[in-house]
Amino acid sequence: MEENSSNNKIRTNWIVEPFVWLAILLLLTLSNISVDLLLSLELSFALTLGMFLLTIVNRFFLLPYFLLRRKMFFYMIFSLLVIAGAIVMVSSLEIFLVDTYLSNLIQPETWSPLDCILPSAESKPFFDETPHSTMTNGLHFKVAVLFLGAFLVSTLLHYFQKEREDEQMRLALLQEKTEMELKFLKSQINPHFLFNALNNIYSMVYMGDKNAADSVLSLSEMLRYITDESSSDKIDLADEITYLDNYLGFQKIRYEKAVNVTFEKNIRADHIYISPMLFQPFVENAFKHSGLGSGNDSFVKIRLDAGLDGVRFSVVNSKKKKNQNIQKSRVGVGLVNVRKRLDLLYPNSYELEVDDMEEQFSVDLNILLNN
Repeated sequence: MEENSSNNKIRTNWIVEPFVWLAILLLLTLSNISVDLLLSLELSFALTLGMFLLTIVNRFFLLPYFLLRRKMFFYMIFSLLVIAGAIVMVSSLEIFLVDTYLSNLIQPETWSPLDCILPSAESKPFFDETPHSTMTNGLHFKVAVLFLGAFLVSTLLHYFQKEREDEQMRLALLQEKTEMELKFLKSQINPHFLFNALNNIYSMVYMGDKNAADSVLSLSEMLRYITDESSSDKIDLADEITYLDNYLGFQKIRYEKAVNVTFEKNIRADHIYISPMLFQPFVENAFKHSGLGSGNDSFVKIRLDAGLDGVRFSVVNSKKKKNQNIQKSRVGVGLVNVRKRLDLLYPNSYELEVDDMEEQFSVDLNILLNN
């Protein structure tokens, strides 16, 4: 939808602009109403062509390569050079056209329809008895004013158009981010995991396990975090760690025997704020494909290093021996979705490295928070 709207605007601009330049050409031609019609048309065409080329250079070279990249000094220098060069060249061309016209006035006249002199308040030609130096200075001033005006207008129009495009892009990204967040949050309430957790709690209650009450409390905290806290733009990293601890605790309950699952934390500051539910997909993926419980060599190792400047999260897990091709395809799809979410939340401020080896799978996520 947005792409079609953008294409329609581009087509509209290309349709409207030729008429704008044609109107400018006609206005400049009519401004010299007492001058020979052919000469007035030639002078106006040179001015219009010069302004058009100047705006093209500004819009497609100077603005995108200097101003939009915040190189203001170079933009000013190159703009002045381009404008000065255009003024000199077009002024020289106009002086040449006027000199040619004046010299032809002395020649025997050969009349043509284009040589008609339009009526004016005075009967004498426009350039008659005008000192050459005065005429030259007047042309230089006229060209300078028109070129500076055209350059300024093209810059302002490009700036306002860029502002509109950025605003439309921001709204589109915000809508896409909201849709992805909603889909992502819905996917977190994994029915399979929830059913296993409830069954485990039921077994603990039936067997009289004293940890059953704590398990109910942990599950309620997880569900509250998913439905309430994770809807915020930023949450305290401590809440995310609590959620992961609860998640790991329930995963460990699934297995009757001890499993090799570790979670190392190195938190160097208080109240570090990040986007919610960033790490859970990697942890869930690690448990799903690690083969825990099927062998003594299965493992999941998690490490979190965090400070005010950034967060680094890594997960390494063993891989099941069977159906590795299926695992790779599922992992690939999941990582694509995670990358899209990271692109929206931390554009140009994160690094995600994935190493898919034969016997283990690792993910290393590094997020810069000072940007």
